[in-house]
Amino acid sequence: MTALLLLLAYILIPVAIVLFVVFATETEKSPGKQGENMNTPASTHYDILGIAREATADEIKAAYQQRIESFRQRLHTPEQPDPAQFEALRQAIATLGDPEARAAYDAWLNAAAASAEAGGIPPAPPAAPPAAKSADAGRRYEENFSFVGDGGEYFRIWIVNLLLSIVTLGIYSAWAKVRREQYFHRNLLLDNSSFDYHGQPIPILKGRIIAFLLLLGLSLAQNISPAVYGLALLLLVPVVPWLAVKAFRFRAHNTSYRGLRFAFHGTYGQAATVFIGYGLLTLVTLFLAFPLFYRQLRKFVLDNLSFGTTPLACAVGIGQIYRIFLLPVLVVVLLAVVPGFMLVVATTGRDVMMLIVVFIATYIAFLLFWVLIVPYFRARTVNAVWGSTRLGPHAFVSRLPVGGYIGLTVVNWLLIILTLGLFIPWARVRVARYRAEHMALAVSGSLDDFVAAEAAAVSAIGDETAEMFDFDIGL
Repeated sequence: MTALLLLLAYILIPVAIVLFVVFATETEKSPGKQGENMNTPASTHYDILGIAREATADEIKAAYQQRIESFRQRLHTPEQPDPAQFEALRQAIATLGDPEARAAYDAWLNAAAASAEAGGIPPAPPAAPPAAKSADAGRRYEENFSFVGDGGEYFRIWIVNLLLSIVTLGIYSAWAKVRREQYFHRNLLLDNSSFDYHGQPIPILKGRIIAFLLLLGLSLAQNISPAVYGLALLLLVPVVPWLAVKAFRFRAHNTSYRGLRFAFHGTYGQAATVFIGYGLLTLVTLFLAFPLFYRQLRKFVLDNLSFGTTPLACAVGIGQIYRIFLLPVLVVVLLAVVPGFMLVVATTGRDVMMLIVVFIATYIAFLLFWVLIVPYFRARTVNAVWGSTRLGPHAFVSRLPVGGYIGLTVVNWLLIILTLGLFIPWARVRVARYRAEHMALAVSGSLDDFVAAEAAAVSAIGDETAEMFDFDIGL
C-alpha cells in the first residue's frame, strides 16, 4: 500500500508542477491578450486605440478612424467581431477626445499604478463621458455625393448589353440590368466610398417573365371581348401592390453602402392604400389628385426604407408637390389646346395644309413636353422630396438647378438624335454625374461612427435576408 502511494506521488507531483507552470504562464500572457481585446477591463483606452499616452489629439482621432475602419471591414468576414468592441472604441474616443476627461483619466491611471505598486486598493475610475460625445459629436458638415463613371466606359457595357439582348430575344436583359446597376452603383461615391448592387439575374428574369405573362393575359383578354378584358383588369388590380412590394424589397436588399445593406419594410396593406386607394382617387378626380398620389407613393417608398437599422423619413408636404405640378399642368393644357383648336379648324374647313401644320405642331408639343416639362418636374420633385428626407440624425440635401437640368436634357436629346441613339450611354452618365454633384448628406457627428454603429447593430441582431420569392419587375 505504501509502495502504491509512493508510486502515485512520484507520477502526480511532476504532473501537478507542469500544470502549475502552464497555468502561471498563461496567466502572465493574459494581460497581453486582453490588451488585444477591447472589451477587457485590463485594457486602457490607449490600449484600445493602440496609441501611446503621449499621443496628440490628431493622433488619437487618426487611430480611432483606423480602428473604426478595421472594425467595419471585419464585420463582413467569417470571424465576426464582438459588437461590444465598437462601444469600447466609442468610449475610448469619448474620453481621450475630451481634454478634461482625458486629464481625469490620466490622473486615475497614475493613481492606480501607484496604488498597485504599494499593494493598496486602486481608486475608482472617473465617470466617463457618454460615448455619444465623441470627438466629432455635435459637428455638422455636408458630405457630397459624386459620380466617377465615364461615358466611353459605359458605352462598351451598353452596346454589349443591347446586342446580346437582341440576339437572345430579351432574355439577356436581366443580366444586362445587373451589369448596368453595378456600374452606376459602384461609381456613385459618398465620402470616397461607393455603393454596390448585389442583384442576381435569375430573380430579375423571373419578375420579367411574370410581367410578360400578365401583359400576355391582358392582350388575350382584350381580343376575346371588352367584358373579359375589363374583368382581367379588375383581377390585376390587387396584384399590383404585391408586385410593387416584392420589387421594392428586392432592390433595397440588393443595394449596399460600405458593405451594409438597405432594407424595405413596406407591407401589402400600405401598398394597396397607395396604388389602389389613391390611384382610384386620381381617376375619380380626373387626375386632380395625382400630386397627392405621387406624394404618398414617394413617402411609402422612403418611409419604409432603412439603412441597417435606421429608417429614412420623408416629410415632403402636399403643398410643395401641388406647387410643382401647377406650371407643368398649365403648359400641358396650353400645348394640348392650341393643336386641338387647329385640328378642329382644319377638319371643319377640310384644309390639308392645316392638317399638316397640326401634325407638325403636335410633334413639336410632344418634344417640348419631354425636353422641358419632364426635366423641370424631375428637378423640382427631386429637390422637394430628398430635401425633406432624413436618415436618423442626418439630412439629405438636393440643390439640382432647374435651368441647368433642363439645359442638360436638351443637349442630351439633340446629341442622341444626331448620333441615332449612340449617345445614350454618355447621356446617362452625364445625368448621373450632374445629379450627384448637386446632392449631399448633411452629417451630424461622424459618418464613420454612424456606419460602424449600424453595422454593429445589424451584426448583433442578424442581417435581414430577402425572401427567396422576391424579384424585380423593373426594366
